[in-house]
Amino acid sequence: MAHEGPDSSNSYGRNIRNNAGLFHDLRQRTASGLFNDADRAYRAKFLKAQQYSARDQAYHFFYLWDNPEFRKARLNPLRRIWQAPGEAFERALRPALGLKNAFATKFLLSKAMWGLGLVWAGSYYFLYNRGDWTRAGGFKAISSKPMTAPTNPNFPKPDPAYQRHEPADYFSQGFKSSKVGAELKPSVPTTW
Repeated sequence: MAHEGPDSSNSYGRNIRNNAGLFHDLRQRTASGLFNDADRAYRAKFLKAQQYSARDQAYHFFYLWDNPEFRKARLNPLRRIWQAPGEAFERALRPALGLKNAFATKFLLSKAMWGLGLVWAGSYYFLYNRGDWTRAGGFKAISSKPMTAPTNPNFPKPDPAYQRHEPADYFSQGFKSSKVGAELKPSVPTTW
């Protein structure tokens, strides 16, 4: 919990009304002459108000979020608009699945849709991103040398087509085999 500071107040500076009254403490109630019949009637009314009725006990927390004023007080307008389709879907599932299962279905389905979108975006990127020397940024897909299979005539030795002999062979990203790359010349001399 964060430090609230010396001037903070959970009631925003207003006095908190003690509904239990003066006699919430047992010692004050048992003191002679202080606790009279009016106080007993108030105490009985207070204790009765603290007991939950069958309706109060049946009221589920999920119903609280159906109240538009409750949602308006806790969620900003963009979040309420963003969540509207999922909430409508959840309310449609409640008669068949119940409160908890409808919420869990909505939650898991929405997260699965997010995951599917990420998988689609990643697969699109890695399928259609060239990842060669012509792009300065982005992810680079690096492929390893393939295994020398027994059907290869060079087996069991490494295939010379994939051997690297010069420093420029490492991470060339297709620069050495490119026609444009062969025509590029440095603007400053490379030897003195």
